[in-house]
Amino acid sequence: MSQRTPNTMATAALQPLFRLLESKGYASSELLKSIGLNSNTISTTQRISIHDFDRLLEHCSHLIDEPAIGLAAGQRLELPNFYLLGFLISSCQSGREVLAILRRYYSLISDSRSPDFYIGQESIKVLFYVSEGQHFGSQARAEFVAAGIHSIGKAIGGSYYRLKGIGFRSAPPSYRHKLEEYFGVPIEYNQPQNWISTDSKHLDSPLMYANPMLVHTLRSQAEDNLSRFSHLQAFSRKVMYVLHQWPESVAITKTAVAALLNTSSRTLTRRLQEEDCQFSTLVKEVRLEKAKQALEQDSADVQQLALDLGFSDRRGFERAFKQWTGETPAAYRRNYRNQGAPLERMAAMV
Repeated sequence: MSQRTPNTMATAALQPLFRLLESKGYASSELLKSIGLNSNTISTTQRISIHDFDRLLEHCSHLIDEPAIGLAAGQRLELPNFYLLGFLISSCQSGREVLAILRRYYSLISDSRSPDFYIGQESIKVLFYVSEGQHFGSQARAEFVAAGIHSIGKAIGGSYYRLKGIGFRSAPPSYRHKLEEYFGVPIEYNQPQNWISTDSKHLDSPLMYANPMLVHTLRSQAEDNLSRFSHLQAFSRKVMYVLHQWPESVAITKTAVAALLNTSSRTLTRRLQEEDCQFSTLVKEVRLEKAKQALEQDSADVQQLALDLGFSDRRGFERAFKQWTGETPAAYRRNYRNQGAPLERMAAMV
């Protein structure tokens, strides 16, 4: 069976596009509205379909009269856009550690294939992959990723970073001179894969913002996030990710989740069944995890938590929680506090 093409991406990628729009005097909310998207939902679900992202790119390109929209937006990509992974990469001790971190945790920001790295004596070649879509969108996203890699490479590598070459799967565009001017290296087209090549001479040299203690802390959090869905198969994991990022103010429905994944409710059910999984089971797992996380915070109000998780009242939530865990929410909070206090005191002493 052939591997299905991923069809969603992190909304973090929208931020540089929005910054580009704002620099031209346009509001990002108006751009979203023009293609039927809600800015509040986009900012909280943290996922957007490839189809919708391509529509935004094309609409924005026409709006500001910029055919090289991927290049223009990619130049504004910043590591903090990607939250945990961004801060983790910016704190690495060396370029080699950056590559290892990116390979390990790439799935935290994208459900597409992670980049491949080929390290030689003179250069590092990074093969990066973009999901298939319409020609304009696929080419724009490839240029967006390449420009983003270049921008971030300069930011964290400083004088150690030197671009040596770049290649795109697409044919040369009409604005190829803009790409050549920005990257400043020979660009090859009609390549088997998209790639970017940098100097490997300083791969193990210490980076400017290295913070080993912070990396250790962030890696622990990244491992927790990575293992959250590790027991699930590919499509179930994708659905679980969407559910986990779902805003509390919006009701979770199979139809809404399917629409975000650019499929139908019926197809979503069938594909989950193929992986021996049910939508209701995933919803329950997400509710349980969010409930535990909230109860571990002393300030969390159980009544409000019940409503946020979609229960009609506190009593219904307490019954469900006890059925899931074997203890009441109050007992869970009390046991967590008793077990966690010694660990917190030890951490404070380090």
